[in-house]
Amino acid sequence: MERMAFLSKLLRGSRNERLPPPSYSNDAVLARIQEEEGVDRQTARAWFGEMLIFLDLCARSDKVLSPPPEVDKAWHAFLLHSRDYEAYCRERFGKVIYHQPTGEADPAAYKRAYDRRRKYGTQTGAPYIWGIPAYAGSESNDPHRTDGGGGDTSGGRDSGGSSCGGGSSCGGGGCGGGS
Repeated sequence: MERMAFLSKLLRGSRNERLPPPSYSNDAVLARIQEEEGVDRQTARAWFGEMLIFLDLCARSDKVLSPPPEVDKAWHAFLLHSRDYEAYCRERFGKVIYHQPTGEADPAAYKRAYDRRRKYGTQTGAPYIWGIPAYAGSESNDPHRTDGGGGDTSGGRDSGGSSCGGGSSCGGGGCGGGS
């Protein structure tokens, strides 16, 4: 029992511990993003950098998070290089961050990710990737909202159904957990 308490405390501490900004790069993944999405190298690098930050957010989250479309596209490209992806996750987080398609947009999960990204800092040169969410939900402090907090994100920024989250147990239904 004492060992379980220690492990639990260790996991909670690592979730709140700030990681250094990601510096990882993968030329094969960047080339895939360029080819599949028809973007230049600088854009592919910006999307990839934001995706690495999104993974940091997922690793520390106990709730489901949803990325903007560009981050999701970079994530898909990285996932196709499964050995590299798994090695990166295990080295940085001690577990794999699973991608879970949910089938439909989740504006509340996007807003959580957006809010956490704003607090994270570390600019990748691509702030345009994270469109301001129109969905305010229960976390909003905006007294001027009249739509009840529903609706979609600004410009359809939610990836349309991809998510991660739930911390080490991923109990939020957005991922398959970390192992």
